[in-house]
Amino acid sequence: MVKGPDPLHLAEVFGLDEKTAMRYAHSARALLEQAAEQPSQ
Repeated sequence: MVKGPDPLHLAEVFGLDEKTAMRYAHSARALLEQAAEQPSQ
């Protein structure tokens, strides 16, 4: 089971270059971590 953004999955599904998929996954992880740190309303 994969949790969180998976660069390989992004590359396959969207036809992205590996480096682009890695950048997108990194950005998504950062956004998820930032959201987790915010208090829920």
